[in-house]
Amino acid sequence: MTSDNSPEIILALDVDDRKQINQLLAQTGSRLKWVKIGLQSYLRDGPSLVEEIAASGKKVFLDLKLHDIPNTMEKALESLSKLPVGLLTLHACAGPEALERCARFARKAMPEVTLLGVTVLTSTNQAGLEAVGVHGQVDDQVQRLASLAVDRGIGGIVCSPLELPRLRRALPPSTTLVTPGIRPADADAGDQKRIMTPSEAKTAGANYLVIGRPILAAPDPRAALDSILEELDNTPA
Repeated sequence: MTSDNSPEIILALDVDDRKQINQLLAQTGSRLKWVKIGLQSYLRDGPSLVEEIAASGKKVFLDLKLHDIPNTMEKALESLSKLPVGLLTLHACAGPEALERCARFARKAMPEVTLLGVTVLTSTNQAGLEAVGVHGQVDDQVQRLASLAVDRGIGGIVCSPLELPRLRRALPPSTTLVTPGIRPADADAGDQKRIMTPSEAKTAGANYLVIGRPILAAPDPRAALDSILEELDNTPA
């Protein structure tokens, strides 16, 4: 977080081609410190995209949401361990053995990387959770998975902003909380079901805000970013 306890903005580079990524990085300028490279961009452009963006001075959140048997997840981290990333996701529902093995490997081989456990995707509401056989409340499932991940050594959690206050109370203060589902008050919600404004998420205790469409789809991405940063600056810590 910044010195006034404002969360960092991470721009989600979920776009159709590498040219668009380069254009967006040029348009948003130096005030943007972090970018998220997700599955779409990573599978299309490969590790060289991560390396080039990091070489340009940006910090990289690699959002691959790893989920497999424990050995495969650990070997996947080994394959990624030389990449210049600061944040990396895996699914908390992979279970305790996979989480513990990944956390142990990261402490040894990737000490500068914070592993993030993904709990319940922000596109999932109560009906979506029940459709896959989970009949508890969304926020209960989020806390269950978040506690499992942190107890096994994972350094941070990805969660909806609506679960931020509960997780801030339940988890150790050092836990990094990364929050997608951020929409300025005048923005369309898109396919996100559990959302907050940037100022609300700051008040709730987020460390990082992942923002895509409100910046990507704006006529002037730099102005959209500046507006969000101004909103955060004007929100009391």
